[in-house]
Amino acid sequence: MDIVIAIIVLGVLVFVHELGHFLVAKWANVYVEKFSIGFGPVLLSKKYGETEYVLSALPLGGYVKMYGEQNDDEPGKETYDPAKEGRSFRDKSAWHKAAIIIAGPLFNVIFAIIIFWALYMSGIPSFQAVVGEVEKGSVAEMAGLKAGDTIISVNNEKIRSWNEFASIIAEKPNEKVEIGLNDNRKISLTVAEKEVDDIFGDKEKIGYIGASLQIDAVIGEVMPSSIAESAGFLKNDKIISINGEKISSWTNSATYIRGNPGKELSVDVEREGKVINLKVTPEPKTQNIDGKETTIGLIGIAPIDGNTKVHYGPVAAMGMGLEKSFELTKLIYIGFAKLIKQEIPSDSLGGPILIVQTAAQSADSGFSTLLIFMAAISINLAVFNLLPIPVLDGGQLAIITAEGVMGRPLGEKALGAFQMFGLVIILSLMVFAFYNDIMRLIR
Repeated sequence: MDIVIAIIVLGVLVFVHELGHFLVAKWANVYVEKFSIGFGPVLLSKKYGETEYVLSALPLGGYVKMYGEQNDDEPGKETYDPAKEGRSFRDKSAWHKAAIIIAGPLFNVIFAIIIFWALYMSGIPSFQAVVGEVEKGSVAEMAGLKAGDTIISVNNEKIRSWNEFASIIAEKPNEKVEIGLNDNRKISLTVAEKEVDDIFGDKEKIGYIGASLQIDAVIGEVMPSSIAESAGFLKNDKIISINGEKISSWTNSATYIRGNPGKELSVDVEREGKVINLKVTPEPKTQNIDGKETTIGLIGIAPIDGNTKVHYGPVAAMGMGLEKSFELTKLIYIGFAKLIKQEIPSDSLGGPILIVQTAAQSADSGFSTLLIFMAAISINLAVFNLLPIPVLDGGQLAIITAEGVMGRPLGEKALGAFQMFGLVIILSLMVFAFYNDIMRLIR
């Protein structure tokens, strides 16, 4: 079943990518000979009009075969067809060829934007902006914010979820803000500044007031092959006590677990109206917290996605879809750059096996999570294809640029050598990704 889900995900993304090339090629009046999803043995084949549509066995890619891509439109070539005169890919202007090539990655990005747009309109699982804990001595405590307060606005901007509130505060270090509460109180405070690690471990400064979200200690996800899974924890278990100490919130339970690395804990959970006792020993992990290397305990559980759904109108949802897609694109480019600079480990590169695993986990977490995964992979596919590597879209754009500068087409020998070099790079990356996947499974 996991493989089926991954095949569907990859198949849809490859179809979207190749559809971009196909539609723009048709718009440019290029003769499209074949539209293929997948490689290898042909499963289905049907010719409609001038194009043969093919579904092949290996869903790890696809292609749109256009007349004239390989100089086969020259008189004297066996495949030359005078009836297709003027409809060759190579006959087209540099702008037309570039548009056809860019269309594939562009359609992948548009597809991701549409996914996010639909998700934001249908409703994003979120937590209500209810304060759970307020740190002693923090700017929140000094301003009068208390546990149980519900935040309804910041600087008169309506707040619909804790995530909206946290995002606004994070962007306003050292700025004064006015927070509106549900009991008609309004409090003013100057947002403090805090240095944290981003997802790549780099330092960044964000706004911080010292208030945390109120989340019930209900398990939303148990990580596969984790300590928690081995100990018998299940999704929707509610943690009610640890070592006899009452647990009132997710933050409370997380603090207890993180603070006891390597020590066995006796955890009482409520499951379907019954109290069950489980024993678990948090795995020690070293993390950089506030600039210090700190050992914490982890067992492999995550909280529920939210206790409410926030819906956005079509225009607002489109804006947020564009913003989210831009953020993902930026992160992927930064990740590629750091991978090349060896600032992040090369074993983080994954291949088909990792995609199968992640797709299955996303599907287990719900259809919305699977769609988010598809959007992320779609943008990844777009970014990867635009890298200036021969045989990829970015490599073809580089060839078109070089031909434009030289004022003539590249020679067949130079073009062949260029493409062979790109093929070696792609095959090497695939082998390395497979190796990482296998080693990840072994570990």
